[in-house]
Amino acid sequence: MVNIDANIIADMRRFNRFYTNLLGVLDRHVLDSGYSFTEARVIIEIGLIEPCIANTLVGSLQIDRSYMSRIIAKFCKEGFLVKENSTLDNRTNLIRLTPRGKTFYNQLNERSDEQILRLVQGLSEEEITELHASMLLIQKKLDISERIQNDTI
Repeated sequence: MVNIDANIIADMRRFNRFYTNLLGVLDRHVLDSGYSFTEARVIIEIGLIEPCIANTLVGSLQIDRSYMSRIIAKFCKEGFLVKENSTLDNRTNLIRLTPRGKTFYNQLNERSDEQILRLVQGLSEEEITELHASMLLIQKKLDISERIQNDTI
């Protein structure tokens, strides 16, 4: 394990707390949606890759399988999602957004975009470009799958 200075760890943890608070990740209802951050992410993920299967969502969002099952059941009951049998494998259900689910997905996307616009309001174009580059760098450095692919023996 890499030896990291305690001050660096404290700064990183402070940044994580700052950013999660800034985005309202810990709010009971994210983006004034009436749903938790995890529930909103499930809708967004399905909207991005539909049709999909629950196992794909479990893997991409790293959510407990039973928790994912409860979220999907809740959204089916509320009319956001529909499950249908796969034509390739009868044991597999494909999950799709209903028209109501697509409307909700679009609202979440719009609210997310508005949230980012509010965050960068008051910054110059140069500062926004710098912030964007910094975020991409953080993502690149912390992308575990990329690090594993680049790891050679």
